[in-house]
Amino acid sequence: MLKTFDEQDFDRLYAFMSPIWHEVYGEILPREQIDFLLDKYFSKTALNAYRARGYEYFHVDTVGVLVIEERENEVYLDKLYLLPTARGKGYSQQVFTELLRRKKDILLNVNQANERAVRCYQKNGFVIDETVEIALGNGMINRDYVMRKKAE
Repeated sequence: MLKTFDEQDFDRLYAFMSPIWHEVYGEILPREQIDFLLDKYFSKTALNAYRARGYEYFHVDTVGVLVIEERENEVYLDKLYLLPTARGKGYSQQVFTELLRRKKDILLNVNQANERAVRCYQKNGFVIDETVEIALGNGMINRDYVMRKKAE
């Protein structure tokens, strides 16, 4: 179900993520902030920087993208996005099961206003550790929950 990215996948990632992000965040964030974040995370420069830091990129079947950073005591789930047609079909649960095989807690940030994602994570055993505000610059702020799922 999880397949590691190859070089061509990185070339196509921005185009894949853009419509998903505009759909997910269109009623939550201003368009300017969505576009800013897409560039921050999915431009060639950003992808090279994240890859150099050890971030791993995977396809979720043919319907989504997973980005993680494996840390000493946890797996940081940086991105998990699915096409709208794939949501509610068990893909997220399969991803969490796969990540838990690493025998580490899963940690993630999720926008507080992204109610669908918060519900998905809670349904799958994640709990809110804390609430954070992340200054992005130009007056833009992300208001996130930091959520954790304990390793079994």
